[in-house]
Amino acid sequence: MTLRAAHPRVHEVINDDERIALFLDYENLAIGARDGLGVSPFDFGPVADALAERGRVVARRAYADWSRPEFGRYQNNLAQNGITLIQVTRFGAQQKNAADILMAVDAMEVLITHPDVGTFLLVAGDGDYSPLVQRLREWGKRVVGVGTKASASSRLVAVCSEYKYWGTIVAAVNPAVRAEVGANFDIADAKRLVVSAMEESPDASATGSWLKSKMLALDPSFDERNYGSSSFRVLLSRLPDMVEVKKDRSSSDMLVTLVTSRQAKAPADGGKPPARRRKAAPKQAVAP
Repeated sequence: MTLRAAHPRVHEVINDDERIALFLDYENLAIGARDGLGVSPFDFGPVADALAERGRVVARRAYADWSRPEFGRYQNNLAQNGITLIQVTRFGAQQKNAADILMAVDAMEVLITHPDVGTFLLVAGDGDYSPLVQRLREWGKRVVGVGTKASASSRLVAVCSEYKYWGTIVAAVNPAVRAEVGANFDIADAKRLVVSAMEESPDASATGSWLKSKMLALDPSFDERNYGSSSFRVLLSRLPDMVEVKKDRSSSDMLVTLVTSRQAKAPADGGKPPARRRKAAPKQAVAP
């Protein structure tokens, strides 16, 4: 099967057995993308591409007050991608959390009525979604979050199975924002994460698949593309002073080993360290 989207890049479905439900807090994404990237958040195409690589999407819903022009003008693009538009009507004390409540109710409904759905993709950055994510994971579901780096709640990122940044997804198909996105990520963070993951390896070396899985467990927002690398192998190749990468003889995977730190250099003159000076014997007291 092929998942087709109104976008120039169309991918084959890699895992046709995986069922995905998409829930998009459009207002949250729109505001975050505008403030964080200075670009319009949609074309939906980049997300459609990412979904196509994961499996079959059986539910797609986007939440916003579509009567507002800044959101309503994107209805056509979303509808062309098969997304059901859910109107968020705000009144009284529910003004702030209206979208959160609707999304949570609908996600739990899908959890019950579509037990075949294994992955829930939540395009949202608000920490208020954390209890929903935790409950979905308690039911054995994989939860992938998507949001902007500037507005994503650290609490939400921490409870997701994975968390992808919108800027990184857009940069994959829009070169104009790559430099700005890259400036938001310091490769030193990736280095620290590699070390932390390798410290938990039972052996001195670890397979690349194990290492990446452990890094995601430690930081669900890890993505090699955040650091301008097209693959995990490419990212590791940029860290020659930290890791040594070889082919695993027993599989097609790679074997990763931390580079041990060198011992302190010998003295510049090549000689031995100076001998400790013997203490002089105490003088004998002269008898009167």
